Amino acid sequence: MGNTEVEYFVKQMESNLNRAYQGTIVLTHFLDEQQQQQIKEMNRMDVNITMEGGFKDCERKRTLFYPEGLKNLSYKIKVFQICYNSRYLNLHHRKVLGALLSLGIKRESIGDIVFIEDKVYFACTEEISAYIVASFKTIGGVPIELMEEKEVLTAKKELREESHIVSSMRLDVILASAYKLSRTDATTMISDGDVQLNHKVCLNTSKIVSESDIISVRHKGRVYVGAQGGKTKSGRLVIKLGFLV
Repeated sequence: MGNTEVEYFVKQMESNLNRAYQGTIVLTHFLDEQQQQQIKEMNRMDVNITMEGGFKDCERKRTLFYPEGLKNLSYKIKVFQICYNSRYLNLHHRKVLGALLSLGIKRESIGDIVFIEDKVYFACTEEISAYIVASFKTIGGVPIELMEEKEVLTAKKELREESHIVSSMRLDVILASAYKLSRTDATTMISDGDVQLNHKVCLNTSKIVSESDIISVRHKGRVYVGAQGGKTKSGRLVIKLGFLV
């Protein structure tokens, strides 16, 4: 999000906090991890804030703001399995998301899209679920069916791991190596606010990255920083980087 978008979002969430303090239950649409982090940083002791996304270990979640003392509130999330003939259709995240958005649905109404073995699932807001069931009949011209999933599944991340040799653990160095960029291009992307470190925009090109950190790059995806594997004879570092499959 740009600075203006971030400021608008923060004001919205501060308003939600105040409404909850005054006794109102507020439920957001699905939020990404950067937005979730921003909410956690503005937490107030006199208001409850909880998050769920329909899957265990999911990324996109709805947030509830509510007064002290209330329990068992609903996040109003539906999870569906997409049933299809794999002989005629090869599904991946972008294809599923594109098909859903082509129905006129806003991105904020869709949660995680999860692949578990040979099955595909997605979460959506309960408010839009009836429309999706009535309208989501094909992907790429191939018929599909939706089956509501009642069990809470785990959104496992399947990573492709690569070894990289780098001169240091600076953010611009890791970014350049991960995406085969020049240092200049990596520095520009960081300076433009296109790079997040652990779900927060990082403008410091020389920021030192650590094991288990997550680097998110606008329009390029996400890199999971793994363990260091020693040094080469020339003193360069060998590290593991994980990419979502």
